[in-house]
Amino acid sequence: LGEAIARHLANHMGLYKKALVVDLDNTLWGGVIGDDGKDGIELGQETARGRTFTDIQAHILQLKRRGVFLAISSKNDEAIAKEGFQHPATVLKWDDFAFHAINWDNKSSNLERIASALNIGLDSIVFIDDNPAERAEVRSRLPMVTIPDCGENPEDHLAALMTLDLFHRTSSLTNEDLLRNANF
Repeated sequence: LGEAIARHLANHMGLYKKALVVDLDNTLWGGVIGDDGKDGIELGQETARGRTFTDIQAHILQLKRRGVFLAISSKNDEAIAKEGFQHPATVLKWDDFAFHAINWDNKSSNLERIASALNIGLDSIVFIDDNPAERAEVRSRLPMVTIPDCGENPEDHLAALMTLDLFHRTSSLTNEDLLRNANF
C-alpha cells in the first residue's frame, strides 16, 4: 500500500521516469546479433526464451504508446545492430526508438548523450542491460540513473519493468504524452 501511495504521489509531483534505454543483445532478443545473425537470435513463439523476449518487446512498445521515450545504448556496429529489427518476430522496429547510441563507447557516456538529445535529466532515465559490468559502470558514474537490479535473466527484466511501475501512469494521457515520440 505504501508503494502504491508513493507512486501516486510521484506521478502528481512529476517525479516519474520519462525514458527507457535498453541494450540489444540478450536484452531485446536472445543471442548476439553480430555472431548469430538475424535468423539465429531468439525471438518469437517457437521457444520459451524467444517468447520472453517477444513479451519484453511488446511491453516496451506499450510504454512508447504511453509517451515514454525509447532509446538504445549498445556496443556494436549500427548496421549489424539494425539486423535484429529485421527478424520476422520483432515487435519493436528501429523507428520506435527516439535515439540510437550504437558505438563502442561506455554506456554512461551514451546515456549522457541520450539525455542531452532528448532534453531530459539523467534522473528521468531507466536503463536495462543484461551485462552486470555495464550496469556497474553506469551505476558508478551516473548514480541518478535508475537501473533495476534484474540480473541476466530476461524474465527478470520483464518483471522489473512491469512491477516497478517507474513510468508515468494516470487515468488519462495528454496529447503531449501521446505525441512525445513524434518529434524524434
